[in-house]
Amino acid sequence: MPPKKTTHIRRAEIIQAALGVIGEKGVHGLTITEIAGRAGMSDANIYRHFTGKQEILQALGDFISKAVMGKAAGIAAGEGTALEKLQVIFRSHTALIAANPGLPRFIFSEEIHLGDPHLAQTIAGKMAAYIETLSNLIGAGVKSGEFCAIAPRETAITLLGMIQFTALRWSITRGAFSLDTETERLWNNFLRLIQVPPSPATPEISLVTT
Repeated sequence: MPPKKTTHIRRAEIIQAALGVIGEKGVHGLTITEIAGRAGMSDANIYRHFTGKQEILQALGDFISKAVMGKAAGIAAGEGTALEKLQVIFRSHTALIAANPGLPRFIFSEEIHLGDPHLAQTIAGKMAAYIETLSNLIGAGVKSGEFCAIAPRETAITLLGMIQFTALRWSITRGAFSLDTETERLWNNFLRLIQVPPSPATPEISLVTT
């Protein structure tokens, strides 16, 4: 007989199931029965771990905060150049979206923005912290000479806007284009905008003797 799963594991499974339902049916289509069916458990089992849909949405907000914002802060505090860390953060964020189509549908949901002001405010606060993390990282890159003289905060918002708008397009078209290919093109173009251009080679002077 397999060992009984811990509460932590069960809650994580329910959160992933909820994200899967949102990916297919949106936040409005998220019900306890849908989550239970996807998680392979009964409705009663869901209620053993969560009081209802709103608490699950709160838990989803916490999951996204840790998976995106928390991970970015950890990467920024680690080893490597500003450029290397910024690239890892960008690819980590876009890979999470590609693996979880429900993520952009959750973030852009009107039900979250208008239906749960507390959750919306919490997400807004986490986004502000994310911007600060990226801004500090970009500022360090400017100071070290990796990046040209760009405004760190505005560049951070530009980078996040690039991710979010692409995620929105991908979500609306239901994955009609390759998110990996598109984000790679965008990243390469972003690099050309922020990196210090290489110095022109000094022409060799030929000495002609007569």
